[in-house]
Amino acid sequence: MGYLKSGWSRGIVIVIIAIGFLFAGIFVSNYFQAKAASEPSNHEKNENIKRAAAKRLTQESIVKNSKDLKLEKERMQEQQDKAISWRNKQDQEQETTTKDTAAAQNATQETGTPQTPEKESNATQPQQNNTQPEGNHKTVYLTFDDGPAAFSGEIIALLEQYHYKATFFMIDGNIRKYPDAVKLMVQNGETVGLHSVSHNPKVFYASANSIISELTQNRNTLKEISGVDSYIMRTPYGSVPHMTVGYRQAVHDNGYLMWDWNIDSKDWFYKDERYVDSVIEQLNRLADHNGPIVILLHERQETLAHLPALLDYLSQQGFEGKAIDSTMTPVQFSAR
Repeated sequence: MGYLKSGWSRGIVIVIIAIGFLFAGIFVSNYFQAKAASEPSNHEKNENIKRAAAKRLTQESIVKNSKDLKLEKERMQEQQDKAISWRNKQDQEQETTTKDTAAAQNATQETGTPQTPEKESNATQPQQNNTQPEGNHKTVYLTFDDGPAAFSGEIIALLEQYHYKATFFMIDGNIRKYPDAVKLMVQNGETVGLHSVSHNPKVFYASANSIISELTQNRNTLKEISGVDSYIMRTPYGSVPHMTVGYRQAVHDNGYLMWDWNIDSKDWFYKDERYVDSVIEQLNRLADHNGPIVILLHERQETLAHLPALLDYLSQQGFEGKAIDSTMTPVQFSAR
């Protein structure tokens, strides 16, 4: 009986141990299966996270770039709006003055008493050597800023076809970049003038010294390339509003002849054939103007493309195109 009991106990122990191993095996098997199943999922999850992060970064970059572009466009538009506003103000003043001049002339005819207008356009009063020649021919002075350019020769060739001469106000760096164009201008009898080194208002108009320094460098470069020592000049964007009385005096004391204009073609704004209509409209407003008619143009491809239309009109109206010379009294905006 004791033997059977002892054997029965050992059997129970063996059974329990066997059951324990069985459960342990099942647990271990399930653990590794679960781990194997979770690994691809975690890997895939990590990949998704990486792709999402990359996508988010790209979107953020796109948003940032878009904002930067928008800000740049708004800045450029703001600068252009300011320029247009100032130039339109000049046009309005010019139109008002022309009307005042016409009214004064009518008053003179009616009363026989000479009337002197307070102001004739926004330019200085011309002296005797600036009056229009007698006869059917009227004189117009075409001026081109910001050159020379790769196509300056085409502009000169076109002027020659119409037997016109013009004045070129040139930037220092462009003179060195296109020296042959400068030499061609001189060879063909065009007037060559100065238009700064930086063409940056903040730099050029920083002081009287900065203005004279840039003009001197510009003049020396022009003389080196062309052999012409020119003191005829035009400030970047015209003398108003940056040229103070002190700046003007410094320019005068150094012998420079500062020229503005009384017709802005607005080729810098329109960039197409509309600039020709703009010139014609302003010419009509200056029909009774006795001083020199100075037209602002720029060495731009768009300006060249429609220059034949402008020259056709001027020729048909009896205008003769001449270049500015140093004996003339410069047309200048009134100091403010």
